[in-house]
Amino acid sequence: MLKRLIISTLFSVAIATAVLFTQKWYIDSVNEALSYSINSIYLFHFIAFIAIIFSIELLSKKLPDQVGYFYLASVFVKIGLFVLVFKDTLFSDSPLNFLERISIIIPFFMFLVMEAIYSGRLMNAVDNESNSKG
Repeated sequence: MLKRLIISTLFSVAIATAVLFTQKWYIDSVNEALSYSINSIYLFHFIAFIAIIFSIELLSKKLPDQVGYFYLASVFVKIGLFVLVFKDTLFSDSPLNFLERISIIIPFFMFLVMEAIYSGRLMNAVDNESNSKG
């Protein structure tokens, strides 16, 4: 459990850092500026990623058959919290341009994919353990 959490966390940090710096480089190269902090969006998604995979790990020990449902519910909670935390950015008086919108979507989907991969692998590992016991 701990090894899987550490490896996933390090992998997500490496991927997120690479994508963040690439995104910042592109924004600078087109001489644009975002009306919000992209770092705070990445930080939010990283903290949510850690909370979700840690919760999924704990749940898989108690209720292994419910991991998929919990993951789906956690995605909706994450979206709700994101909208709540970043409501001033999302619902500002001035509309977001394309670069600002895509800069919000990229980290969301990147972390969503990493959470889905982690959950899928965990469900397969739990399924393989139960099949080998019974």
